Amino acid sequence: MKNSVTTILLTILGLLPLFAEKNGKWQLPETELKSLSKVMDNASKYSELNEEKLDSLKKVLHKPGIPKGSRTNVMIKLSKLYRQNMADSSLRYATIAMEESFLSGSPRERYLAELALSDALVASGFFSQATNYYDSLANIDVDKECRTEFFKVGRRLYSNLSSYVEDDSPMATYYQQKYVECDDSLVNLLPANDHFRQFIIGERMVASGKFAAARNELESLLSKLDKGNNIYGMTAFQLAKVYKSDGDQTAYASYLAKAAESDIICNAREGFALPALAAWLYEQGDFATAFRYINFALEDAYRGNARVRMVSMARWMPAIDEAYRLQISTSRNEWLIIATLASILFLALAVTSFFLFRQIRKGRASRDALAATSRMKDSYIGNFIGLCSTYSEKYYSLIKLVDRKISSGQASELLKVVKSGKFGEEENEDFYKEIDSVVLTLYPDFVEKINELLQPTERVRISGNLLTPELRIYAFVRLGVSESTRIAKILNYSVNTVYAYRNRMRNRAIDREHFEENVLKIGSTEN
Repeated sequence: MKNSVTTILLTILGLLPLFAEKNGKWQLPETELKSLSKVMDNASKYSELNEEKLDSLKKVLHKPGIPKGSRTNVMIKLSKLYRQNMADSSLRYATIAMEESFLSGSPRERYLAELALSDALVASGFFSQATNYYDSLANIDVDKECRTEFFKVGRRLYSNLSSYVEDDSPMATYYQQKYVECDDSLVNLLPANDHFRQFIIGERMVASGKFAAARNELESLLSKLDKGNNIYGMTAFQLAKVYKSDGDQTAYASYLAKAAESDIICNAREGFALPALAAWLYEQGDFATAFRYINFALEDAYRGNARVRMVSMARWMPAIDEAYRLQISTSRNEWLIIATLASILFLALAVTSFFLFRQIRKGRASRDALAATSRMKDSYIGNFIGLCSTYSEKYYSLIKLVDRKISSGQASELLKVVKSGKFGEEENEDFYKEIDSVVLTLYPDFVEKINELLQPTERVRISGNLLTPELRIYAFVRLGVSESTRIAKILNYSVNTVYAYRNRMRNRAIDREHFEENVLKIGSTEN
């Protein structure tokens, strides 16, 4: 679908020089446009640098002995890095972070994980779910750092919601008010020398029409930043608005180019600078450059699944259609051409709408999956509490038995009972059954996938829903417990027994060297 929409848009822009006269009134910012084109040519390099950052964080997850809380924090960082350039990945890591935060025992980590999930849902365009998560966190007492992050997510949420409604609607006023409230809170929470705080103050000046003061504030801030800082692009975009209000169209385009350049360097695929610059160049009659920029912006938006940016570009299509009609008004075949172009535009909008509706359906599926995960979590907690209660009852029964035997002088009989090993066997069996149930619920095809990794003659069969000791050990490996010593303590095996079982399974594998890495991929969406 992406290719078809791209082809339609490119065809339209390619036809413009045939019907329009070059009527640009403003000098093009040649230096900035050349710099932007160079960065666009090297866009893959900046994507690779971003991937290196992501890969270094992912490697941390595979380090032995990493605490659960640390894993949650790494997942949150991954979600934040993915948020502005790959919305679906941001949502996936935020969901995992929230699931793991229930196991870490830290309310703070759970709060930050749910906040990251709300932010990822905003980036993915699932505003209803994002608002529900965000509102549920509003009255929780947290530290200053968490509160600051809360309002940063809020300003992104209400900014995106505002872009979906008409400027004069009641909801637009409400969303704008909430956006301003988040900004007020951030100004109070952030240090006076914080760059993001300075940006917010400058942005507020622009919104209130104080353009001279805004220009001084924003230009001062821009001089302190480099283009690899995302705040640079945001600041340049606001400066573009300032110069547009002053009537200096060349400076307006210059700062749009700087903002777009920063967006590409930072891998921020949710920015609007490049599409806005393409529209301005079209108005100036530079169709070749506008053609390239709008194509790049569209491809970038689809690559990052930036739904807000895609919808915004779709909204510009009727305006472009109007421009076509004005430019071909002197042609004898103008009505035929207008009808043709309008049909193409409506087709492009229909295809884009189809894609967005499909994404909405996916969002509903994600919401159902989250609900199922929550129900599963409640079930496991209940089973765990029940198991603990049973152990507690048996523990007190054992104490009474010991007291009774010793009081009646039957110490020798007590010693025989203890040496027989009967105590603990039943508890171990209950524990093993619970582990097997959890694993087979989380990964219903766990045994099947393990067998795919083994030689055909070495495949494992299980009885009922009970795993073999080898499968149970590798179930813990899949759950992130890779150290043999920890597995031995949990399963009440000797360390040597765990080593022996693991080596035996590896020796039966098709790819012995990467067997355990392949086990870790079972049930993964990347698998």
